[in-house]
Amino acid sequence: MARTQRYFLSDIHLSSQNLYDGGHAWFKKNKHLDRLVNFIDRYILGNSKVKDVILLGDIFDPWVCPADIKPPTYNEIFDANPEILAKFNEITADGIDLFYVNGNHDYDLTEPDLKKVLPKAHLIKKYSTSLLKAEHGHRFDEIFNKPDYFCDPAFGLPIGYIMCRLVSSITTTGYSLLDLPTYLDDIVEAAGPDQNIYESIIEGLAERAKEGEIKEIVMPNASVLTIEKAKARYKKLEQKYSFSDFVRELWDRSSLGWQADRMCIKEDLKIVVFGHSHKATIDKDFFLTKDRIYANTGSWCVENAYSVMVEKGKSFKVTLMKVDSEGKVVRKTSETV
Repeated sequence: MARTQRYFLSDIHLSSQNLYDGGHAWFKKNKHLDRLVNFIDRYILGNSKVKDVILLGDIFDPWVCPADIKPPTYNEIFDANPEILAKFNEITADGIDLFYVNGNHDYDLTEPDLKKVLPKAHLIKKYSTSLLKAEHGHRFDEIFNKPDYFCDPAFGLPIGYIMCRLVSSITTTGYSLLDLPTYLDDIVEAAGPDQNIYESIIEGLAERAKEGEIKEIVMPNASVLTIEKAKARYKKLEQKYSFSDFVRELWDRSSLGWQADRMCIKEDLKIVVFGHSHKATIDKDFFLTKDRIYANTGSWCVENAYSVMVEKGKSFKVTLMKVDSEGKVVRKTSETV
């Protein structure tokens, strides 16, 4: 039987044991682990139709970590997730090709690091065929999450990293980095008018982190970055982006469909798959172009998990699958092109 199916998963956000134990990680092992393992067992392993599995970024997450805790290394994350790594290795042992595309939270994961735990996986920048392209999608989130060597020449950490660390330190319920637009006004107002928008975001989040007790951020190399130095570092963003650029990206970052449209037109594609936004979707014939499908893989660290499956026959069938807490697909939405 020909292998005609490709499965796409993203935004699992696996973390380290101390962050699991502290309740800081987005991925909750007691809620999310069995769902992911069972899904792989039910729909991928032993399925002779599956050709490729594509891990579309933010699988491992050293970003979601309170500011006063040293963020985990990839080795620490690997050590805390043996069950999932075992399943990924079973995929390749089953004769299925496993591809890994970097996201923003795991932008610095290297092939030697990946090969330590997934020796047969392929680390690639994008997954593509003649009519399909898949990537994480964070390069379109340019201000917040694309690697930024302008403000941080040494490591390329974007302002989104600082924001993520500070939001991870906020204990007030209802705060999430993904919901930033809903409370941005309050943050900017609290921070004051005597600084630019990027300084205000950092200061406003810092004021809410552990009731204003956070004055510095412990960085991956165990050095500390004070809030004032962080503000000075990312203040420079105003040299590259206007306020209208900031507003447009803030609201567009949750919907990548129009970027998929542009890619289809420019590269003569029929299918584009992204992750990043945590908003699972499938859409055919966006307003700029016809006969194209855009799908987003959503996330595996929230209540409703999703996967995207692309099957090639006489035509391409793209299916968005909603996965319940037991790892069963409970809803399928398909489009054909």
